[in-house]
This record gives sequence, structure tokens and C-alpha cells, in this order.
Amino acid sequence: MECVPYIQNMTHEIKRVNGQDYLYDVAMVWDSEHRKRHKVSRYIGKMVDGKPVRIRDIVSVKGIYEIGHLELLWKIMPDLIGTLRKEFPDDYMRMLTLAFNRVIYPMPLKSVKSWVEKTQLAKIITEISPKSLSAMLSRIGSHQERQKSVFRSLMKKNEIIAYDTSTLFSYSPGISMAEFGHNPHDLMLPMIKVILGFSRSRNEPCYIRSDPGSRPDIDTLRTSQNDVPQGTLFVMDREFIDDDNFDTMDTGGIYFITPMRRNSRRIDYTAEMKDFFMFRKRAIKYHVKKAGKYDLHLYEDLLMKAYEENEYYSRISEGKHVDFNLERAGKFAILTNAGEKSQSIFELYKFRNEVEEAFDIFKNLLLTDTPSLRDDDTLRGYLFVSFISLIGYYRILKLLKEKHVNSRISVKDAILQLSKIYLTDVGNRTIVAEIPKKSRELAELLGLEPDLFPKNVPS
Repeated sequence: MECVPYIQNMTHEIKRVNGQDYLYDVAMVWDSEHRKRHKVSRYIGKMVDGKPVRIRDIVSVKGIYEIGHLELLWKIMPDLIGTLRKEFPDDYMRMLTLAFNRVIYPMPLKSVKSWVEKTQLAKIITEISPKSLSAMLSRIGSHQERQKSVFRSLMKKNEIIAYDTSTLFSYSPGISMAEFGHNPHDLMLPMIKVILGFSRSRNEPCYIRSDPGSRPDIDTLRTSQNDVPQGTLFVMDREFIDDDNFDTMDTGGIYFITPMRRNSRRIDYTAEMKDFFMFRKRAIKYHVKKAGKYDLHLYEDLLMKAYEENEYYSRISEGKHVDFNLERAGKFAILTNAGEKSQSIFELYKFRNEVEEAFDIFKNLLLTDTPSLRDDDTLRGYLFVSFISLIGYYRILKLLKEKHVNSRISVKDAILQLSKIYLTDVGNRTIVAEIPKKSRELAELLGLEPDLFPKNVPS
């Protein structure tokens, strides 16, 4: 027959283990088999703020939410979030939710709700259905003046902007902007023209607009120059060359830098180049002259000249016909009203590559190249929100560069690692779950404080 110890005079006892207090029931019992008394204890739970928490309360997990990557975006975008709250008070949280999704894990509108439910956003936003998102995009797209206010907040006085256009293709019947027009791939598809401006001072996008696909690039520039303050400098490619437009910009206090076509009659390729400067360990010779009321800077890249000449003779040796002027080898000209020295103009023109890289990220990494939306306003709203996400991407990249880790940690790598930091609803409390070592190290390197995340959750 089993002998059951007799328990009497049960009392509480607190034991400290590794700096944490735990509560036990303890008592002296009589063991009839061994005919002696001994102490027994029963674990109740741990002490939290001076009160015992029962075992079942501790293990009662009600929800787990990704938070690390979202905390990073909250941290690096306070100025932009404030502007969006001011311009779109009823929609800015849905706007941010969709923009954050496009940075972290872009997906169709119908799937965004499922993504939200597993993140910290589920605790601060309620209605996030595909219908509500679509309605939000339409409202944002219809308020173009409010969008312009956001752009102006992203531009400094005398801003330097790398400016370019690209195209998105869409068969959506409700989008009237989708028209047939010229594109680099010579595809006969209905397309929308997207105009993007990239700020040199901020090193991030600062302007976006969409136009009908058949509209010439020169016409898009005429509209864009009215959207920016006086003193703005546009750095552009040769597709925007137009004397009438340049005169309008010059009269309106807008500056421009644009390369000339190689066959332009304004260029004197025989001009003697006595001066030079070094650019990325390459010798660049130059000559400047007046072209009407503007400056025409002629450059000769000695390495490019050697490459072009070598390519020319290589093709000649293969018996190929080459239409090439050796006098122009390695040379190109830039027209400007900026009044800067030749080296500064050259370096500013090279900055134009930034807008091409931004378009590449915008269309490929953020998956905004195949919109299938119902009308023009919804499309404009969709592009604007994607523009916000593009700024988020560039700000993460800037932070990684500041910490000198961008060579080994990409933006996507950082987002993935931070996504492993979770909030956990336990009983009536929200706590940070145990954080993997690499995730904590990265969070702290980027200036985040993981243990304070629950306190930082926006309301």
C-alpha cells in the first residue's frame, strides 16, 4: 500500500535564483515509511512587481508579433511621418502600413492584411482590408497638392535634383494614363510615364509624378519645374534638350545641367584642352566656352578615349564598317546655366546615376513595375505610397553606410535579421521575447533599444 505523506501548516517561501524571486508553498510532512519529518515545497510562480504570477499566467501566450524591422522604420522616418500625418490625417497610418510592407515584404493588396496580423501593426491599426487600402490609395491619388507639400518638405533651398523618367506597363482598362508611346525597349504596350527626382543633399528620392505614356520627356520637365522652388538645379540626360524649355527655366530661376548630343553643332571638338582634373583616378581634360547665354563645357576622358579608339581599330581589323569620328573619341559636352566651374559641373552630372539606381530599386526590388489598379487616382496613390517605401529603403541603406556595415549587410539582410525580434502578449502584459544574439547586436548597432520596444509602440 502506497504511503501518502501528511502535509500540515503550509506556508509561503520566496527563493532567489539568478537574481529572480520565485514563490513556493512549503511545509513539514511526516513520512510514515521512514518515520521522520522532512520539508516539501510546491512551485507556484515567479514574483513580478512584488506580486506572485501563477504558472498558467506565465505560459498563457496570447499573441506573437514581429517588431524589430518596424521599429527601425519608425526610428528613421519621424520627419516624413509627421508630414504625412499633417497632410493625410485620416489615411497616414494605412499609408505607412502599406509603405512598410513594400519595404519589408511586398505583396498584393489582398494579402497585406495577413501580413499585418503577424506584426506589431496589428496592435495599432484595425481596418486594413483590400477594399479599405484601395479606397485609401484613391483618396491619396486625388490630392496631388497635398503630395506636392510632402515633396516640398523633402527639398532644401537651392536643391540639386537628379531627374529622369521611366515607364510602367499596365493593361488595366480604367487607367486612362496607360497610352502607347516610345520606350527604351520599343515595346508596343500601354504604359504610364513615371517621373522621379533624387535629392543630392538628402541622398534619397524627393519627387515623383506620373503622366500619360505618350507624353514626351521634354513636356514632363515643363510641369516638374513648376513643382519645385526657385533655385532648384535639375541634372538631366540628353532626352530633355530643348532650347525653349531651357530659356523658360533660366527666366524662372531654375538651373539645369544636361549633356549635349555628340553631333550637336554647338560643340567644337577641335578646341584645345590645356586644363585637367582628376576624377576617381581618371584624368579629365576640359575646355569651356559660351553658347549663347549658357556655358558649354567640353570634356575629354583619356581612358574612355583609349577604349573607344581601341574598339574602333578592333572592328576595322575584323573588316567591319564603323561610323566613327576619331576626333570625338572620349569627348562629350555639357550645357548649363549653373555658372559653376568645369570640375563641379562634371561631378554634378555624374550624380545623375543615382536616379537611375533609384528607378531600378523602385521597379524591381519594391515590385512596383506591374500595377494592375482600377483608375488613375488609385495608381497615383499607389505610386506615392511606393515612393514613401523607397525613401524608407534609402534611409536604411544610409544608416548601414554610416555604421560601415553596408558591404556585408544589405537592406534586405537587415530587415530579415530584425524581423526575428518579437513582441509577445503574455497574460495582461506585452513583453519582448528572447532575442537572438545576432538580431540584438544589429539592433543595438543601428541605435535601437529592443528592451524598450513595447514602450515605443505608437498609439
